[in-house]
Amino acid sequence: MNRKVKTITDPKVIKLMLEDTRRHILRLLRDREMTISQLSEILKKTPQTIYHHVEKLKEAGLVEVKRTEMKGNLVEKYYGRTADAFYINLYLGDEELRYLARTRLKTKLEIFKALGFKFDENELLNIMDKITEKEHETKMKISKMIEEKEENLKEFSNEDIIAAIEWLAMAELSRNEEFLELFKKLGEILKI
Repeated sequence: MNRKVKTITDPKVIKLMLEDTRRHILRLLRDREMTISQLSEILKKTPQTIYHHVEKLKEAGLVEVKRTEMKGNLVEKYYGRTADAFYINLYLGDEELRYLARTRLKTKLEIFKALGFKFDENELLNIMDKITEKEHETKMKISKMIEEKEENLKEFSNEDIIAAIEWLAMAELSRNEEFLELFKKLGEILKI
């Protein structure tokens, strides 16, 4: 049985997960177990390429063989995720991950500009960066708590558990004065 939530704290594993093909494989395996040939067909890549990526995900503990079936003389392996939801933190002190987190935020700045907002880019980027870092830290803390108490959550859907993590994170962050001050500054800059 899959775990409901798995927190990933190893920067090497996070980088491995963020590669495009592996990200697509993990997304596809969220819905159902699949074979290398099924993944290959959907992703329009060779079975060898998909196998290579699946093996990397397997080594990292993110996917596993869920079952096997005989198809004539061949054994088909069906792969699945080891958890329904993976929580990662791009703010673990690894410079490459931190750069990636800031790059994603810069895209949001471009959207804000396209919508006509005027702001100091560095100021807004730094505020958003600090907010995002606090959100990541909080969600990781809550995810670890959920991992430890997963036995109590068997009857709940994955969507409900993920939503609960979001609500618990909001509740935790609402008690953090620094976070509230950052959010207030964000609201002052991005007035509609």
